[in-house]
Amino acid sequence: MPMMPIEPNHSPGRILLGMSGGVDSSVSAFILKKQGYEVIGLSLLTHDAGVAGLSDAKAICSQLGIEWLMVDVRKEFQQIVISDFIDSYLLGRTPNPCIICNPAIKFAALYREAQKMDCSHVATGHYAKIEKVTGSGRFALAKTEAGLKDQTYFMYRLSQEQLSRLIFPLSGMDKEQVRLIAAQAGLRIQDGSRIAEKPDSQDNCFIPSGDYANFIQNDPKVRNNESLLDLTRPGTVVDQNGRPIGTHRGLIHYTVGQRKGFQVKTTERLFVVGKIPSTNSLVVGPFDQVLRSEIKVIKPVYSGLAAIGPGESLEARIRNSAREVPCKVYPMADDCLKAIFEQPVAAPAPGQSCVFYRDGLIMAGGFIDDY
Repeated sequence: MPMMPIEPNHSPGRILLGMSGGVDSSVSAFILKKQGYEVIGLSLLTHDAGVAGLSDAKAICSQLGIEWLMVDVRKEFQQIVISDFIDSYLLGRTPNPCIICNPAIKFAALYREAQKMDCSHVATGHYAKIEKVTGSGRFALAKTEAGLKDQTYFMYRLSQEQLSRLIFPLSGMDKEQVRLIAAQAGLRIQDGSRIAEKPDSQDNCFIPSGDYANFIQNDPKVRNNESLLDLTRPGTVVDQNGRPIGTHRGLIHYTVGQRKGFQVKTTERLFVVGKIPSTNSLVVGPFDQVLRSEIKVIKPVYSGLAAIGPGESLEARIRNSAREVPCKVYPMADDCLKAIFEQPVAAPAPGQSCVFYRDGLIMAGGFIDDY
């Protein structure tokens, strides 16, 4: 497969690129430089586990002959992202830390540093596109050809100001094409290996082991508080009527819709319906009890639409791995939204995000509330 033609989508100027040390941001740096931009690579140190990736980002920038900078945002990341992650689990919700991090930490830092260095635009290696909505002129994230790698869902909370100065060099590409460009460009990380062969990063960057339950249990706030620590310990599984039918290994191990990991005295196929932190109880039931015809969406932000009118016809994605489903959306008096689905959806988990699309463009989104 030949290397894709690389054409700039803005007049080249001075641009600040978020550099993670992975293949996506590295190829983005290569593309932007080929397009004629004056590229500055910026790596954010968000947590101690992220130190290892800095050397790879620095090596790529050195190889490409571009300036590399690092900013330590560990304090803000702890206060905003990790604290929300832990608090959400302790409240029985299922958080998505990337959705909190992107507007509040990652892009906030990029734009802050871009202003200091007189950069006209910011870029990242995300698989996404930005379009202007016909009529309103508002900016909206648009789904790409990257399939399951599409990352628009994770960035729906970016502001109009952030979107207006943002460039995605990988727009229109998929992962295979990106790795091909990295190989053909001969990009290598600090240990000399080809970055085209570097594995993708895990979903949760600050818990490399993937054992988030252990991470929460060992957080000082939890470890030193007996009532919070109870939520990490085994408890009772109950049915919808509150009748004890088994045991679980700690509420933080479960999310709505899950059907494994708990012990019950029945052969019936059961799913997690909800959690009751006050009694350390896990509520389970048959599949039809995890179906929802409507949900409440809190703390909404607006992208392609400045507001939502009563009965707006949109498509909703209730988790990143889910397909969009048709729905009607209604504004509520408490500055929330109500989504009513054409067909019931399975296991919309409180704490996850519901993102509303129209014709592949993000119109709005918010957090799924408890029900």
